[in-house]
Amino acid sequence: MNQNNSDFQKIFKDYYNPLVNFINYYLNNIDDSKEVVQNVFFKLWENKESLNVRISFKSYIYQSAKNTMIDYIRANKKHKGHTDVDTELIQRIEDVNHTEPEPFIIRAEIQKLLLEAKPKNREIFELNKFEGLTYEEIADYLKISKRTVEDNISRTMIFLKERLKNNTELFN
Repeated sequence: MNQNNSDFQKIFKDYYNPLVNFINYYLNNIDDSKEVVQNVFFKLWENKESLNVRISFKSYIYQSAKNTMIDYIRANKKHKGHTDVDTELIQRIEDVNHTEPEPFIIRAEIQKLLLEAKPKNREIFELNKFEGLTYEEIADYLKISKRTVEDNISRTMIFLKERLKNNTELFN
């Protein structure tokens, strides 16, 4: 990695939020996730002169985040006396190959774009796509018709497709 401060700032800007989302997917705690990502960037900065990345930088930083998260869970387990849940979480994280982090990056980008969508469309889309609720369940929950749910999800999908097709960096 180039020792240039502006290069590091660009890397931080490009990867901070996607990494927080990636870590938060497992930890389900935004403060802990931010702390893990801060540790990733701290280590990256400390080792910038000796860093020799043989895989894509994106794969490298996600693998680094995964390893830092595992270390974080293990360290907190000792201090907080966590149970087998942490051991199972660590095993689940270790079993996943994160050399291709695209699904997490795409999900993070979708979540970022959803902030631009109409609040009701965003809510319905998230209930269906992220929470796994059926159209009928969403209609019952929000006291709206199933057809309204279908229309909102359709509009949100069109909204996302329009914005994602212009994001060539995401699909490189």
